[in-house]
Amino acid sequence: MSNRRFFLLGAGFVAFLLVAGALLLYLFGTQTYTVNGRVAGIQEDGRTLVVEHEKIPGYMPPMIMPLPVADSSMTAPLEKGEAIQFRLAVGDSASIIAVRPLPDTAVARNPARSTTPIKPAGSDGPQMLQEGDRVPAGLTLTTQAGEPIRMSDYRGQALALTFIYTRCPLPTYCPLMSKQFAALQPTLRKQYGQDVQLLSISFDPAYDTPQVLREYAAKYTDRLDTWTFATGDSTQVQRATELFGVSARKTAEDEITHNLTTALIGPEGRVQRLWRGNDWVPEDVREAVGRLEEDV
Repeated sequence: MSNRRFFLLGAGFVAFLLVAGALLLYLFGTQTYTVNGRVAGIQEDGRTLVVEHEKIPGYMPPMIMPLPVADSSMTAPLEKGEAIQFRLAVGDSASIIAVRPLPDTAVARNPARSTTPIKPAGSDGPQMLQEGDRVPAGLTLTTQAGEPIRMSDYRGQALALTFIYTRCPLPTYCPLMSKQFAALQPTLRKQYGQDVQLLSISFDPAYDTPQVLREYAAKYTDRLDTWTFATGDSTQVQRATELFGVSARKTAEDEITHNLTTALIGPEGRVQRLWRGNDWVPEDVREAVGRLEEDV
């Protein structure tokens, strides 16, 4: 452990550049936080660090989440379960810009284990949909206008859907999904009119009432003819998240840890594409919609 003092990027000059870059980001609106936690995993050849962190005052409750790192060399010396302190930069995106080891006693074991499922999934829950599967027509939700909407209402139209909750604090999670849909909507509406629809489903029905969704929608669009924001009773919301492989867990502080899924459903009601995570871009969906229209 003696050779593992504090790693920004491992080399002094690169570390200096990283710190200077972080300072510039801060000056231009990026907030930074110092966070204690433990290594829960390392993904994507070291480019993503899964951290189980303590509460970030004023920003986020304890969570387990994957976060990109400024450089993969920062994760090379780390081991799963190791206590660490990291610097989190949050602006239009969120990333770890520095990491250093801590004594094991400095961080509680399982600091984010206060999460519980929003509703425990039963063994008889619906099977997760795969590409080519038909979406149950009877799945019923409630729109931002307080009106019921069923999946069968979209038959004959292409539908891109994603999952959000309005209080999500991470810019690379729900806010990014909404920004991506906001970028998609004008292009799709211009090219296809109302034949292509967008649907954002909240998995926080206790808070995200139709009124809350209307206020949230206004931040991203002034056209609700081709983009619907939906909630529903807990049973239907849980069914939707299970069908599309979304895992959402509520913390003791009423925040939600979750993964991300975006899907394209064809006019016949079958899943055409599934995007897991947040690394898709609007052009991916536009191209997938274009291929759908070519096949009609």
